[in-house]
Amino acid sequence: MDTLRTVLLVIFVLDCLLLVLAVLIQSGRGGGLAGALGGIGSPDSAFGVRAASQIEKLTGLLGVIFFVLAIALAFIPRAKSGDLPEPKKRGRDELSAVGGTTPPPAGATSPAPKATTSPAAGTGGSE
Repeated sequence: MDTLRTVLLVIFVLDCLLLVLAVLIQSGRGGGLAGALGGIGSPDSAFGVRAASQIEKLTGLLGVIFFVLAIALAFIPRAKSGDLPEPKKRGRDELSAVGGTTPPPAGATSPAPKATTSPAAGTGGSE
């Protein structure tokens, strides 16, 4: 099943790319990309008017292939969770070695912050 899914995914990606190109080549009401690329698909092109209908048929066919493959890929089961390796459980020492946070030991206390003196406090008195 995994090989079938891979083959269908490759065909699906190729179909997506071809579908995008087919849509961009079509000349719509505004000319689209076909007009910007030198009039591809215009009536006076090398392919003539018939080429536009062929491109539309190709776009429709690629669209149908897209939807069929999308539905097929949705119903093909993926790899089972039992096939995947179990994640490695890390101990306390490994977490501290890689920068993870671990709680301090039960009897440990943190050192008190050092007291700072301000320069104004040591001037000697008030006037």
